[in-house]
Amino acid sequence: MTESQGAENLLADGVPADQEYSKDYWDNVFEQLGKRPLVKMALAVLALLYGSGIYAPLIANDRPYLLEAIDKKEYSDARKGLAGVAGSLSELAAKDEATFRREREALGVETTQTYLEAARSECDGMILRIDAMLKYLPAERHGPLDELAADVEGVFASLEGGDRAAAQSAATGVVERAREIRSTYKAEDVQLESVTSLPVLESTTTTEIFFMVLWAFILGWPVWNRMVNRILLKGDRERIRENRKTKVAAVLGTSLVCAFLWSVLVGGSMTFETSYFKERLTNGDIEAERVVYPPLRMGFAETHMAEAFRPPTWKDYAEINEEGYYVRGPRVPEPDPVTGHIRDAQPVDVRYGEPETNSFLRHPLGTDQMGRDLLVRLFYGARISLAVGLISTVLLVVIGVVIGSIAGYMGGLTDILLSRLIEIVQCFPAFFLIITAVAMIPEKTLHPIYTIIFFIAIVRWTGVARLVRGEFLRLKEQEFAVAARALGLSTWRIIFRHVLPNALGPVLVAAAFSVAAGILTESAISFLGLGIKHPIPSWGSLINESRDYEHWWIQIFPGILIFVTVFCYNLVGEGIRDALDPRMKV
Repeated sequence: MTESQGAENLLADGVPADQEYSKDYWDNVFEQLGKRPLVKMALAVLALLYGSGIYAPLIANDRPYLLEAIDKKEYSDARKGLAGVAGSLSELAAKDEATFRREREALGVETTQTYLEAARSECDGMILRIDAMLKYLPAERHGPLDELAADVEGVFASLEGGDRAAAQSAATGVVERAREIRSTYKAEDVQLESVTSLPVLESTTTTEIFFMVLWAFILGWPVWNRMVNRILLKGDRERIRENRKTKVAAVLGTSLVCAFLWSVLVGGSMTFETSYFKERLTNGDIEAERVVYPPLRMGFAETHMAEAFRPPTWKDYAEINEEGYYVRGPRVPEPDPVTGHIRDAQPVDVRYGEPETNSFLRHPLGTDQMGRDLLVRLFYGARISLAVGLISTVLLVVIGVVIGSIAGYMGGLTDILLSRLIEIVQCFPAFFLIITAVAMIPEKTLHPIYTIIFFIAIVRWTGVARLVRGEFLRLKEQEFAVAARALGLSTWRIIFRHVLPNALGPVLVAAAFSVAAGILTESAISFLGLGIKHPIPSWGSLINESRDYEHWWIQIFPGILIFVTVFCYNLVGEGIRDALDPRMKV
C-alpha cells in the first residue's frame, strides 16, 4: 500500500480504516453519510452560514477592534458637565426629604426614587465625569480631580448620616472646585494621553461569546476530534465510543466556562445598535494613533441617507458624483419640464475607514431605504432566521418525542387520548395560527420572535410525535424491551433510556426538515411585517424593505440565502433518511 493510499484509509476520527472492529448503529450511519458528497457540501454550507451569523460582530461592525486614541469630545463634555452636576447636587443638599417630594409632585413627576437615591444618582454622575477626565490625563494632573471625587463622596456621606449642614457646606466646596477645574483643565491647556480600548469586544455579550466558542469547536471538529482519538484514546474503538458523550460535555462545559469568565472579567454589552467612533474620527473629535477595523466597516443599523436604495456598487449605474447625483442609468436626475429645476442631492458622507464613494467594495450588495448596507444586514439577519428555525425545532422535537414515546409505549386508553390530541392539533392551519398569534400578542408581553418560535413548536410537533409513536409500537415488543421489563426497570427508564435511543433515527430526519420549515415560516411572517422590528434585521424582513422591481437586490440576495439554507437542510434530511435505510447501504 502506498503512502497516499494509507492516508485515504484513515477515518475522520483518526482510526485506520482497515482496522477490524465491530461497528455499532451510529458508526454505520456516519459511514453512510460520509459517502454522500452532497450531504457533506450541504453541512459545510450550513456551517458557514451559521458561522457568519455567530461571528457577525467580528466580520462587520462600525466599532473598531482596537482603538488607541484621545477622545477630546468625551473629555470636553465631561469637563463642561462637572459644574452643572455639582450645582444640581448642591441644590439637592439644600433640601430635605419632604421638600424633595413636594417639588416632584408639583412638577407631576411620578417616581419611586427616594431622596438619598436621587443624591446617589447625582454623585454617580459627578464620579462618571471625573473618571472620564482621569482616563486621558497624566498621573501628575490627577490630584485635584481625586480630591473632588472625595468631596463628592463626603457630601453623600453627610446626607446619609443626616447632617444636612455639613452636606450643604461640602456641596458648596464641590461647586467651587468643579468650576475651577472646568476653567483650568481645558483640552488645549493640558497634555492628554492616548487610551487603548477594544470597542468590538467591549460590546460583545456573554451569550455571543458562548456561541462563538461553541461554534469554534464545531468548525474545528475534524481536527481536534482526530487528535483526541489518536493521542488520548490511542485509536481504541471501544474507548472512542464510550467517550462520545464526554466530548460533547467537554465542548459545552468549555463554552460555558468561557462565557462565565467573560461576564466576570469583561461583562460586555451593546447598549446602542450604532456607535459614535467613525463620526468622531471623521470630524476630528477623536485623535487616533492606531485604529484596527473589521473587514466590513459598517454597522447593521448605520444609515447613509444619501445612498438610500443604492444599487450594488459594482454596477456601473451605481456611480455617484461629488454632488450626490447619479452619473448614469435610470436614476440620473432630469430637469423639471416646466421650471427646469433639478431636485437637490445630498453628497455621500464617506466616514472614517470606509471605502470611497464609488469603490465596488463600498456596498457590494446595495443598500436599503435608509442607506444601510445590505451585505452587513444579511450577516446579522442570519442570526434571527437561523436561530428561529433551530430553536423552534428543538422545542417541537422535545414535545413530539415526549408525547409520542408515552403514547406508543403505554398503548390502550393513553394512546387513544394522545392520538386524538395529535389529530386535533393537526387540524389547525399552522401558518395562519402563527400570524394571528403574532398580530394579537402585544410586543411588551412577548417579543414577536419568541411568539413565532413558541407557536411553531406548539403546532408542528405532531409529525415528530407520530413518527416516535410508530417506532415505539414496533420496538416495545422486541427482546431488549421485554428483557428490561423482566428486570423490573421503571417504565420511564425503559422509555427514555432503552427504547427511545433506538427510535431517534426518523426523528433526526424530521428535525432537519423542520428547521427548514421554521426558517421559511419566520421569513414569510417577517416579510408580511409581523416579525422582527427595525433596526434588527432578519432575511424575511430584509425582503420586505422594498417590493419594487427597480430595487431588485433587496429581493434577490436575501431570497438566495433563504433558498440555499432550506435546500441544504433538505439535502441533509434526505441524506440522514437514506443513511438510516438499510436498503440504501450498498
